[in-house]
Amino acid sequence: MYVDKAFDTGQHKRMKSLLLTFFSEQTLNINIVGVAAWQWIGLFALVVVSSVVSSLCARALDVSLVKTVSRFLKDVEFLKKQETRFFARPINSILLGWIFLLGAESLGFSDAIVTILVVSAKVLTFFGVVWLGFRLTDLIQDYINVKTSKTAGKFDDLLAPLFGRSVKLFLVLFGIMSIAEILNLPLSSLLTGLGIGGLAIAMAAKDTIANVFGSLTILVDRPFNIGDWVVVDGVEGTVEDLGFRSTRVRTFYNSLVTIPNATMLTAVVDNMGERQYRRVKMTLGVTYQTPAAKVELFCEGIREIIRDHPATRKDYFHVYFHGFGASSLDILLYCFLEVPDWSDELKQRQDVLLLIMKKAEELGVAFAYPTQTLFLEKAEG
Repeated sequence: MYVDKAFDTGQHKRMKSLLLTFFSEQTLNINIVGVAAWQWIGLFALVVVSSVVSSLCARALDVSLVKTVSRFLKDVEFLKKQETRFFARPINSILLGWIFLLGAESLGFSDAIVTILVVSAKVLTFFGVVWLGFRLTDLIQDYINVKTSKTAGKFDDLLAPLFGRSVKLFLVLFGIMSIAEILNLPLSSLLTGLGIGGLAIAMAAKDTIANVFGSLTILVDRPFNIGDWVVVDGVEGTVEDLGFRSTRVRTFYNSLVTIPNATMLTAVVDNMGERQYRRVKMTLGVTYQTPAAKVELFCEGIREIIRDHPATRKDYFHVYFHGFGASSLDILLYCFLEVPDWSDELKQRQDVLLLIMKKAEELGVAFAYPTQTLFLEKAEG
């Protein structure tokens, strides 16, 4: 039998003598599913040993790879924040199959089983390569995010996630093609079939293709950046993420709206975040008892506030007595605030309005509120 011959060959004597220390020869010769018991026992022991050896080697290589990456990135503080043994598991996946195969030679498996083990090792290797590529991509993407967060421009914030997704897509395709070749799948027939059915696939994927072109349009035209306040097709909020298929906008009531990028090809995008100035337009109503001279002084006082305030635009504003309202004398206030965001806009707007209230108190001007005067006439007799 093959098992007896396997025991008799020189390369298996050590394995035999080792196993005979714990088991009887009769037990080791039991055949289970066409494989001797000693081979099953050796297989289990080899799995444990190869897992330990590959894990130790992976940790050592992980340390070396982290040092190499740290020299390349030149940012020690960034690397300290990353997960320890960042590359150990992918490297372990790459080494495990081949270390196992080296030990499997002493188990005397048949050619069919050896072929299966070799193919499994190759598949495990390419899986580990893709996994390692994902880890490197995530590390580089996080590094780019850290660097771009320190720059004044926001356009580069869009490039990091797109870079990560593009590289990962390439890695997945590389892994699928490599594993398909290892498994001897008919790639040529598959590609030919795709060519014949290309039109049908294109018709089915036309929305996806349109979304990809939409993402490219966003990169080229730059209608908005990450963090901008935008209004797109009635959706108003802050841009959180840009992907190949869609753009995610966080609304001001904290929901997350996903807008297909194909919409960007035809939609009107109102980028509120790109405003250099924020407009303030309102009507200030003072009582009808206010003399004309005080109204004029009050208007000039507001103009002086706008000229002196550090956050207002000085070259274009209007403050005039505008009309006679139903219950007030109406003064038009039209000016602009030069602020970076909505939070600062609210703060500076409040500051201007409080200064106007203080000016009104100083001049003795009272603000009006809706009132009605009722006249009663007593009929004769």
